Amino acid sequence: MSTTLQRAVSSFYNLIYEAQTFATNMARIDTAEQEHYAGRIEGLNWVLDRCQELEDMDTNLPPSSLQRTLGEVKSDLEHELSVQRREKGRRADGREEALNFVADYLSSLITATEIESAKAAV
Repeated sequence: MSTTLQRAVSSFYNLIYEAQTFATNMARIDTAEQEHYAGRIEGLNWVLDRCQELEDMDTNLPPSSLQRTLGEVKSDLEHELSVQRREKGRRADGREEALNFVADYLSSLITATEIESAKAAV
């Protein structure tokens, strides 16, 4: 995997981690929106757990393996989003919002991985 792609993967993971930290701090400050932030925290924690292996990615990992891993994460994320949309429970709005936030960045990262895979195949 190229160093640029490796940095993108690290940035993606760090973005999720920082968003979770931000939501945790905001929940402490904005008590009126505490449940909403709790939903965000829950959603971001779910993603962090699912993406834990991204934090320790080997720099020698071929882009095709990374692409497969990201595809699995995206599939799980889409499933979780569909569950959230059906449930619309007590904290679903914040959780769904967090998952949508991550889904956008994950799609971009998958596209970058596809580009790197195509370069490696040539």
